[in-house]
Formats: sequence, C-alpha cells, structure tokens
Amino acid sequence: MTPEMAQLPTNNSSIQGSPDGIRGREPEMFPMPFELPESIVPASSAPSRKSSHGAMSEALAIRESRSPGIMRRLSNRASRLTGRRRQSSTAAMNRDQSTGPVIMRRRSDSTNTAPEGINGKGWFPDTDSEVEEDCEDSQSGSTVERLNDFPSTTSSVTPTVASSAPSPGPVIPALLLQGTSMVKVTKKKKKLLTFVLEHEAAKVSWDKTRASKSFYIDDIKDIRVGADATIYRKEFGISDADESRFFSIIYAVPDKFKGRPSKIMHLIASDEQSFDLWTTTLDAISKHRQDFMQSLTAFHDKAVKAYWRIEMAKQFQDAPHNEEDEDIDIVGVERVCRSLHIHGSSNYFRSKFAQADTTKCGRLNFAEFQEFIKLMKRRDDVASLYQLLTKDSSKGLTLEQFLAFLRDVQGEDIVNDRSHWEGVFNKFVRRSKTKEQARQDEANGGILRMNEAALSRFLSSTFNVPLRGPSKDSLHRPMNEYIISSSHNTYLLGRQVAGQSSVEAYISALNRGCRCVEVDCWDGGDGQPVVMHGRTLTTQVSFVDVMSTISKYAFVRSQYPLWISLEVHCNPEQQAAMAQIIKDTCGVKLLTELIDNNTEHLPSPSQLMNKILIKVKMAQAVASPVAEQTNGRSRGNSLNSPYFRPTILDNGSISASLPQSSPYTRRARTIPLGQTRNSGSDGQESSSTSESESVADESKKASTTSNIVKVLGELGLYSAGIKFRGFDASNAKKYNHIFSFMEGTFDRNGRTPESKRAMTRHNMKFMMRVYPNATRIASTNFDPLKYWRRGVQMVALNWQTYDLGMQMNDAMFAGGCDQSGYVLKPRELREIQMMTEVPKEAGEGYTKRERKNVNFSITVISAQQLMRPQALAANRSVDPYVEVEVYHADDKSKENKGVVGVGGKDASGKDGLSGLGAPHRRRTDVVKENGFNPLFEKKFNFDLTTKYPDLVFVRWTVRCSPDGTNYSDKGVPLATYTAKLSSLQQGYRTLPLLDNNGDRFLFSTLFCHIKIDPATSIYVNGPEATESLGVFKSIGRTIFNRTPTSPRILSENYTS
Repeated sequence: MTPEMAQLPTNNSSIQGSPDGIRGREPEMFPMPFELPESIVPASSAPSRKSSHGAMSEALAIRESRSPGIMRRLSNRASRLTGRRRQSSTAAMNRDQSTGPVIMRRRSDSTNTAPEGINGKGWFPDTDSEVEEDCEDSQSGSTVERLNDFPSTTSSVTPTVASSAPSPGPVIPALLLQGTSMVKVTKKKKKLLTFVLEHEAAKVSWDKTRASKSFYIDDIKDIRVGADATIYRKEFGISDADESRFFSIIYAVPDKFKGRPSKIMHLIASDEQSFDLWTTTLDAISKHRQDFMQSLTAFHDKAVKAYWRIEMAKQFQDAPHNEEDEDIDIVGVERVCRSLHIHGSSNYFRSKFAQADTTKCGRLNFAEFQEFIKLMKRRDDVASLYQLLTKDSSKGLTLEQFLAFLRDVQGEDIVNDRSHWEGVFNKFVRRSKTKEQARQDEANGGILRMNEAALSRFLSSTFNVPLRGPSKDSLHRPMNEYIISSSHNTYLLGRQVAGQSSVEAYISALNRGCRCVEVDCWDGGDGQPVVMHGRTLTTQVSFVDVMSTISKYAFVRSQYPLWISLEVHCNPEQQAAMAQIIKDTCGVKLLTELIDNNTEHLPSPSQLMNKILIKVKMAQAVASPVAEQTNGRSRGNSLNSPYFRPTILDNGSISASLPQSSPYTRRARTIPLGQTRNSGSDGQESSSTSESESVADESKKASTTSNIVKVLGELGLYSAGIKFRGFDASNAKKYNHIFSFMEGTFDRNGRTPESKRAMTRHNMKFMMRVYPNATRIASTNFDPLKYWRRGVQMVALNWQTYDLGMQMNDAMFAGGCDQSGYVLKPRELREIQMMTEVPKEAGEGYTKRERKNVNFSITVISAQQLMRPQALAANRSVDPYVEVEVYHADDKSKENKGVVGVGGKDASGKDGLSGLGAPHRRRTDVVKENGFNPLFEKKFNFDLTTKYPDLVFVRWTVRCSPDGTNYSDKGVPLATYTAKLSSLQQGYRTLPLLDNNGDRFLFSTLFCHIKIDPATSIYVNGPEATESLGVFKSIGRTIFNRTPTSPRILSENYTS
C-alpha cells in the first residue's frame, strides 16, 4: 500500500450500488435552478468558470468552422442561445471556491434496506459534538431508538446527517492532484485521458482548457463498482479481466434545463491502485463536504472554528503569524455569509457586525466572530414562543412545561411515551450546556431547565418532524382496497419522444418507494427483447438488464409486493424469452401460483410480502359474441349493472371487497390462465397496457385472439389485463382481472354521473390502472386526485418529471404506513354506503348524502436560509414570500370557479395556474432583502366541505418577488413542500424544502404552526334533488348555510 493510500481515512467497501450497501443517490431528473455558493475569495482573484455549451453547441461550433452561409448563421444563433441560457448572475457566484453542496445527496453508507427515514440520521442539521454521548448517557433507553424513528418528507430523499463535528477532511493523494491516465469509455469509442482532481475547486477535470470537460464532486450521485457496474461493463464490451478497474460515475449536470440533466461516465483505471484511490477519495470528499456544510450552516462551534482556520490560512497565505493578529473586516464577513448561503441585506449584516465589534475597531477577532455567529444564530420567532411557554424566561422551561407543550400544542402522546420524551428533554438540555455545567447541575441536584437555544434546536430536530411516523399496522385488506404507488414509462430518464432509457430510472423509482413499474418490451435485433418507447427516438436497454435491476432493488425501500406492468410488443419467440428471463432473474421472489385457489377476492399486501407480481394481458381467446340486449340496449354498454345492486342495510355499509350473499351478486371467478389460441398473427401488434382501450362499441365485433403466448400470460396471476367491453361483460366480473386506461379513454368512459358511479363501484372490487396520454410529449403529469377519487388503484405517473402531479404523489405516500407504497382508500371508495334512516341533523326533504366539514389553519411563521434565485441581479437580495395552496378531491370545476377570494395577495389561483385546475391559494406578505431568516407571521384558516377528507393536500411554495413589492408566478420557485393533510402533525413544525428536482436542501426550511380540527359530518341533497338546480347552486343551498363546497379561507394576522 502506498503512503497516499495509507493516509486516506476511507473504506473502499463503502462504494456500493447494491441494496446490501448502496449509495442510493437517485438520478434527479431536473437541473437545480439556483446558483451555488459565492466565493469567499475576492472576485478578482477567483478563477472564472466558462459557460458550458454542451454537446449540441460543440457540434454546432465545429460545423460553423467548416461551412459558411445559413449553417453558420444558425450555428451562431444556437451558440448564443445556449451560452446565454445559464449565465451566472454575478461574477462572484463561482463554484470553483464553493464551501460545499446545497442539495442533500444520498450517501454510500446509507442503509436503504428499510423505508426511508428509518435508518437515516435525520432531516435537519442536528450536529453537535455531544450527540452520540448524549444518546449513550440518556436516562431513557427509548431515546436511542427514537433517534431513527421518524417519517420521510419525500420519497426521493434519504438524508444522512453528521452526528458530530466533521473531521479536518480526507488527505488527498498527491497522485490524483498530479493526474492519472484512465480510459474513458463510450458507445462510439475508448479514449485515453488524463484526469486531475482539483482540490480547491472540488472538481475533476480532463481538459483544463474547456470548462465543460469537468464535473463537480458535489454533483456526484453515485459511483458504481464491481458487480454493480456489470451491466454497463457488458454493454460497452469490456472484458471480465478489467472488472477490477472499471467504474461508473453518475453525476448531475445543473447547467442543463432540457435533455439529460444527469450523465454517466464510464472509466477504466490504469491499475487497481489508481482505481482504489479515485473511488475512495471521491466518496470521502463528497461525504466530508456535505457534513462540513451542514455543520457550518447549523453554526456548530467546532465547524466555525475549523472554517476560521481555513480563512486565516488563506488571508495570511499560510505564512507563520500570531493568533492575536487574526481578524476579519465587514467585507470578509459578508463574503463568508454569502458563501454559506446566508442571503440578507448589507445593512442587516452590518448591524450584527456592529453588535459583535466590542472593540469598535471595524474588525472582528475570533472571539468577536463567535459572538457574531451567536447573533446570527438566534431566532426571533422561537424567542417569542419561548416567552409564551415559560413562566420565568430567565430560568428556562421545566420538564413539566415542556411535556405540557408537547401534549397540548404538538399533539404528542405523552401518557404512553413519557419516558421517551423525558429522555429527549434531558438530551437537549445537556446539549445546550457545556459538560462542566451539566455535571455541576447534577452534582447540585438542580432542576434541569431548557433554555431558548435548546428549544430552538429541538424544534428543528428529527424529534419534531411534520409528518406522522411509521406505523406497525399491517396491510391486511384485499389488494383492490389500496392506492398503489405507480410509475409510467419507468425506464425513461427524460422525455418520451427522445429521452434516454436506462436501468438508473428503475433504481431511482424503486429507491423512492414505487410499487408498480412499467416495462415496454420490443423485439431486439439479436433475438433478445429490449426495453424502449417504441416508434420514437428514445434509446433502448436490454430486457434482461432491466429485470435484473428490478429484482435487485425490488424491496430496498418497501417489503410490500412489487407489480411489474408489461407492455408487450414482441413476437411469440421473444415473448417466450421474456417469460424465461423473468423467472431466471426474479427467482423465488416471483409469484408463480395463486396463494389460495378457492378464494373469491384478491390477497392482501401483507400476504404477498417480498413478492413480485406480473401484470400482463391475458393469454386467452376472449369470445365476444353480439352482446345481450336489455330493453333494446347493449349490455356491453351498460354501466348500471344489476350485479352491483347492494343489499340495503339500516344506516350501514356494504363492503365491496368481499362477496355478498345477494341474488344480485354474481360469484367472482378467476380468469383461466394460459388458455390461448394461435391466430397465426406474427405478434407484432401491440399487447400493451392499453388493453382496456377498446370502448364498449367493440363488444359487437367478432371475437379476437390475444397475441400473448401462454408461458408469458400465465404469469399474470392477480392482474390479467383484458379489453374493456363494459362493466357488465362476463370477464369484468372475474376478481383477478385489471383494466388499463389511458387518461383520455378513462375520461370518455366516465363523463356522465351514471358512468362515474359505475366506475367507482367497479374499482371497489376490482383493479384498474390509468396512465398519461401519449400526447404528453414532455412527459408531464395529470392530476392524480381525479383518478384517486374514482378508486383507481394504480395511477401511473411520469416519475422523471417533478411537477405538481408528482409532488402530490410523493405526498400521498410520505407519512406513516403510507411509506410502504400502499395507501388504504377512503372508506367511501371501498364500501357502498346507503342511509335509509337519515339522522335528525340532516333535516327533512330529499335523500341526504353525508359530507365532511374540514377546518384547519396554517400559520407561516418564518423561513430559514433560502436559496438565491439563479436569475437574480447581482445588486439584488432575496425578497421572499410564501404561497399556501389547498387541493382536494371534490373536483367539480363549477364549484372551484366559485372561489374568488377578496383580491390582492389573498386571491385564489386562476384556472390552470398551478397545473391542476383552480387551487385555493393564499400568500404571505413579501419580506424585503432577507433570505436568511424572514419573518412572515401570517395565519390562514381553511374551511372546506368534501366527501374525501383523506384526499386533501397542502402545498407550500416559496417565491421571490421580482421587485420587492409585487407577486409573480413567472419562473421557477425557490422551493416547495407538499403534504397530505391527514399525514401532517399538529403544532409548531419545521418543514423541509425541496428544489425543482424533488431533492431536499441541506439547510432551507419553513417554520409553521399547524392546527387541524376533527372533521364533522354535514348532509347535502342527493342527486335526485340536484337535477334541476345544478351542482354548484344545489350543494351551496343545502348545507344548512354553513359552508360552500369549496373552501372558505380566511386570512388574519398571526399572533402567538
């Protein structure tokens, strides 16, 4: 071992890509819309980074040099456009001197073998040198357990936070600083290049004359080695002998808004020593920079001291000097703050500087700099709360006062978990004092009290997360009673017309909790099936690689069953090959037999733990003679099936998941598997997930024959795809069938109230999948609420597009037991409910229907360390404001249009403004020139009537005012956070903020107060009473003058 390797304090085994020890960094599908830290080195001395024009610009530039005329003009224009697209807003905004990352990446030592958030250290910076000691010394053993017992904010992140002050950092091997030769492998060629690690800039380059020929270490998502890089090694024809030197680096490309926002570089090191040095060093630097940045932004004392030493070394250029000579002026302090993403006005910084400058000399020594940090660290919003909670603020908060706060305000279970919360109290009290002070308090037998700093730290810790924690409840209801986290075109990293197909997309979706992935299969040229988006410019990946990846990562995030939705475009021979590949790669995980041949309903998710299920079109000749006629009407077109007529019970409900002993209920039957008749077709016709696209009219056509071969079709045990020929068709009564609809077809088959009810009733007992229209060329998403409210189990979204639809999907599966990827549908979507005796409070008159009145309030108190918008002028500071939007499942457009607000900042959103109809939106005031700790203190009361209180979502959006006064929806927001109302915890909560990719910022948060009242029942007229009045008027007139169907939202000033 070389001296360089001996100095590196890392473990090569930490570089893993498998579920046994994966890095787990997900391929983010969109660029970061923000600038990275400003350099703390003066702009004049900081090396500038050239704009990266990308491959297209390079190609145009080459073309320009060769041919004049129109091509030259087009080239010049394209180069100007691409060069202009991502210009830095200020010369000082230079990544080459950045302090650290702003996005939380998953780390190689993360344990992703359980739902996210359980094995991670936490969301929020909880760094302190005594954390581990506190855990060991805690009086309550449960404290240690609860350190890791918290829910995740989003499926896309599994953060790991340093639990102690970061080390000085890994020693960088001199060999890497000098540069080593490695072979860069692409599909077209292999090229020997010299790779250099630029330590100060924290990047790797292979051509210093071209800025585009480099990547930043902070952008690395994953490093694949050994068996985890086998797929790529074989794809590029690299021999087994080179496996020990071959590795792949996946990194983000923040400068790209379109195309591929991430890249994969494949390298072959010259020898195993060089391989070890590169992989371990890059991983060590990445971890250290993230830990160091988190510690700094949390103002950890040791991190601040380490940072001071770095600054002084630069200031004195490493020359010997006395510590008494070390100081920093206001200009240097402002540079330090901006490099740490503390964006405020110059006046704000100068006022804090003046308070800390006790010598009044215009410069701060280290002690004064520490005082400056303390002043910056203090939060006025927490100070106000602290004054309310304590009887004597000079002494602090007692244990009983703290427990009362948790019980009465935060809604925590103190009675059954008192020992845990006592341990938490003791932990934060000790951490707010030095060890000597803590020992002295114990020796004197004094009463422990929590000071303001300790309360502030608790409120932003993992013990005070906004979502409910994981539940131990089992998922024991039949599969059709759950909403399942589902993906569409899972194989794509980008748009569906010309995007890249990659196994990375499957790894990302599965690591984020997806429980239904899609695989589009086409004939491969070598006789082996491939996965791609057919008849487009998308690339392809081998089917065997896809299945191997799915099998490997299937249960990394959730142990509950994984569905593979096959869209088959292959001939019979390659279909047979598909079946064999599925069996070989999935092994014992694959479900190949019914768990109960005598059942009449689907099994539960708990019964299928760690099992892979195949969804495929059935391999059976479906005889469809001319449909039966009832009173001159085609039974195939009938959406009011007599087989769904319920038995009337007094004020009861009828489960639609279990067979009923009713003369109107036909016994559920299993679709026979593997019964096929060869029609002589070559199999080239699509046997896709759109098997239900046939409208009811097709029921009059002659019988058709499926193109799916028996050996493949028989794998569809509990999800046999069939054509839609009406809900009364015989095969639509068999419990193991599934309908798949494109969103447009679903809408056409559910336009009338009668057809909507039939759709909902079908989905109470049977499975259905809905996926986006093919016309969504940019791979955008629809409103998932539209389909969840109809009981659709698999609402498949484009996971590579983090728009509002995907944000709602993440929120749906983010809290409690929902992290399993399975959410129990609202009772109204699982049972047919009838009321023959109307409660007295419903009043007399027409048939009444029960609705829920939901009241809740959200107070946006403050934000912490918001990011600076990329396009903001250099002479501007951040002027933030926050929007709060509420979405619910009662999606009648007439009712939504009736909400107009009172104008100004309190106006509700316009149609289509947020992508999903008309949200109920409120805004805070704009806070000028303060992106560090803006105080909003704005309370919003929401009062809405809904049939589905479990399908109400809240989205917080942080935006920057264009002029410090007005609002603007143009451009990307600074950050967002979306949550399901039923998943939110009450009280004062710190909300993590996410960027446009769905990745969590290391330090940007919102501080809010949330109050949710229990839902109350109200009664509205049934459909018989509303036919002549119209939906909006009738609903509004029959709620006993209480509330309109759409939310009534009140805005008032916040008071503690």
